[in-house]
Amino acid sequence: VDLELPSLWRVLVDLPALMLVEEAGFYFVHRCLHHPYLYKRIHKKHHELTAPISIAAPYAHPVEMVFSNVLPPLLGPLATGCHLSTIWLFSCYGLYITVTDHSGYNLPFIPRSPEFHDFHHAKFTSNFGMYGLLDRLLDTDTAYRQSKTGERHRLLNGISPPKDSIPNRGKKSK
Repeated sequence: VDLELPSLWRVLVDLPALMLVEEAGFYFVHRCLHHPYLYKRIHKKHHELTAPISIAAPYAHPVEMVFSNVLPPLLGPLATGCHLSTIWLFSCYGLYITVTDHSGYNLPFIPRSPEFHDFHHAKFTSNFGMYGLLDRLLDTDTAYRQSKTGERHRLLNGISPPKDSIPNRGKKSK
């Protein structure tokens, strides 16, 4: 075990690499889990909650837990050989994103609104990725981007729900 901490430059290079590897692993496994055979037998458990809440984020079939939630975040550290402290930082950020994705609130330092993931739980056929990069590249977020919900897809540094910050047109706002 290397006791010397990595340089800031090394951490700034490793974190995006870890995120890209996780995005690829999570996206493709998650998309496969939406195949009718696998969805019915494995992934449907996670989608029982159509309006996700933070405490239920890990609610999943054990097979999904391993292949979708454990392996993708582990692939990056294996591929990059990054320092243990970088893995801890990456893991903490991953937990933060997972909890906030299922919270309904826009909190700082998240590259997207939690409504991105809420839309996936409501529609099931888009927004498969962890960070949305592959959804954009593979065009699996089109329905989301064209929806009213997608209009709210931006970083807001506050703790108000996105629905209150940018309400739907035609409805009275609070």
